Amino acid sequence: MGFKRKGWRAQVNCTGRLERGTLSVPCKVVDVSEDGVRLDSRMLVKTGDTVQLVIEVAPEKVVTCQLQVVYVRSQRLGGRIVSISQKDKERLTQFLDDRVLSNFSRR
Repeated sequence: MGFKRKGWRAQVNCTGRLERGTLSVPCKVVDVSEDGVRLDSRMLVKTGDTVQLVIEVAPEKVVTCQLQVVYVRSQRLGGRIVSISQKDKERLTQFLDDRVLSNFSRR
C-alpha cells in the first residue's frame, strides 16, 4: 500500500521523452507526483495539448502516461496525468514510495 501524499511531489532527475505522433523529444523530469509532472523539454507545446510521456524510473523500468499540458514557461512545462495503465500507475506509486523511504533513511 502506498503512502498518502495528496499534493506531494518528489524531486527527481529522471530522463524521459515526450512523444506526439511520430515526434519524440528527450526531456528531463524535474519532479513528479501521482497526478502530474514538471519537466524540461524542447518540444513545442501549448497549454491544453496532450502528449505522451515515457519516464525511465529505474534501469529498464519505464512509466508511460498521457499528459495534458497545464503550463509552459520557456523550456519548462507542467502536465497533469490524464491516462495511465494500472501497471504503470503501480510502477509510479512504487517509485514514489521508494523516494519517500530513501529521503527518510538519509536523515
